[in-house]
Amino acid sequence: MNRFTVCGPTGDGLQPRRRLVVRTGAALVAAAAATSLAACGGSSSAASTSTAKVTIGADSDAAANGYDPLLYGSAQFSFFAGLYDALFVTDANGDVQPSLVTSSESSADNSQLTLHLKDGVTFTDGSTLDSAVVKQNLDRRSDPTLAAYGQLARAIKDVATPDAQTVVITWAAPQANGASSLADEPGVIIGSKGLEDPNSLKTTPDGSGPYTLDTGATTRGSTYTLTRNDKAWNAGAFTYDTVVFRVITDHQALANAVLSGQVDLAGQLDPTLVDQVKSGKDVAQVGGTVVGMPVVDKTGATNPAFAKPEVRQALSYATDRAALIKLHPGAHATAQLFPQAATGYDEALNEQYAYDPEKAKQLLAAAGYPDGFTIDQTVLGQPSDDQVAVQKQWAEVGVTLNFVTATSTDAVFAAAQTQPLLYNSTGFTVGTNPAGFVAGVLYGGFMNLQKATDPNIESALGAALGGTGGAKDDALKQLNAAITNDGWYIPFFETYIYNGYDKRKVAEPAISPTYGYVVLSTVKPAS
Repeated sequence: MNRFTVCGPTGDGLQPRRRLVVRTGAALVAAAAATSLAACGGSSSAASTSTAKVTIGADSDAAANGYDPLLYGSAQFSFFAGLYDALFVTDANGDVQPSLVTSSESSADNSQLTLHLKDGVTFTDGSTLDSAVVKQNLDRRSDPTLAAYGQLARAIKDVATPDAQTVVITWAAPQANGASSLADEPGVIIGSKGLEDPNSLKTTPDGSGPYTLDTGATTRGSTYTLTRNDKAWNAGAFTYDTVVFRVITDHQALANAVLSGQVDLAGQLDPTLVDQVKSGKDVAQVGGTVVGMPVVDKTGATNPAFAKPEVRQALSYATDRAALIKLHPGAHATAQLFPQAATGYDEALNEQYAYDPEKAKQLLAAAGYPDGFTIDQTVLGQPSDDQVAVQKQWAEVGVTLNFVTATSTDAVFAAAQTQPLLYNSTGFTVGTNPAGFVAGVLYGGFMNLQKATDPNIESALGAALGGTGGAKDDALKQLNAAITNDGWYIPFFETYIYNGYDKRKVAEPAISPTYGYVVLSTVKPAS
């Protein structure tokens, strides 16, 4: 996502990045503005099994807007999992597990979810976890600046607190798997003082996580140092006494940092640098990342043409994916959001939406745009090679993709709200749990800024989240088809996440199959 990043040597437009992100809004902007760090020379030190410290390289600033975790998407949870805990968390298999919750149960009609909270959980401000704090957190859900909440703003009807350790959530519509909506970043619980003074979170975290922020060893936008919080209820689940996140936004510098031993592991390696890293260190490969352009406006609020599904379909038909993957050796051309390894992937959709400019013209004419129309897309610096290629392809059917150069980071932030298409140069990690990605990002998150609804997507999503066995498989296939047919995402190709690490010092990192971030609790020394 996925973490959302706007960085890189080309200054690509609005570019979501997988692993530690799916971040949005101002966080996306600040990542774009971050200054690249040059990697220093030097050789790797001898292997050690010490659990004193691990250093993780991050390709963008995980806390660009401060330490309120709700400002970011779930893929930022690799960093924030150290400082905060959530009601539920997603494990390395993509399954939702209780964390601050000891148990939960849904009503027979799935209209309510009852949570039973852990006892003895304390926050860095000295306050303790209870139902009032949880309610106070969830009552922030209508704040439009809190990207992590996404669909929760309309999904939750009411939050009740029958006693100090019980929370009852009433859904606006039945939720077969409501826990998934409260996993990772959306389910993070902030302490009372942080909620009473949200501005304090700009500089001071207020969580119940296994680590606290060492402000003396932290430089915003460069290095974040976390030290073990022995008072945390789950401190024993995390191996290292100190975790250092180093922000290295330059691709080559990040690869150099892995090779030189400046960092013990790093996600989001540039694919063109993987062989270089393999020459001296180790690389873990994770699939399930789809590059393309998310359609954030399906209502026509920012561009009237996008209210027509035929227009969105036309953009898919007008995209020559076979030409695009020539720029990305090893990538797999695809017309669907679901990766090849995910249940619900359907090769027939790639055939159905194969490059067909004549079909695109017919659809545009049927939608009332026989002469085409213009799309504005903001870029930082110069557009990427993919954007330029797609610009030429769409021009052949009458669609003008107009690149608008940002004059400030504020302009980039505004573009996410005022333009219909974002650009995703490094892909979203949909992984093996696509229903979770759709619920948290595509339908209920920042890819749906205009709060569009689609009965086919909503019905299939509900069945996929609540189903089992063959019924769930069928629902996932229907969900994939609904997203593709309604043009909620214009996919280009599927690629991979590459994580560099030193196997003499750390075990192969586990990566969330849903969001692509490093699962912090699984980072351990080499055996």
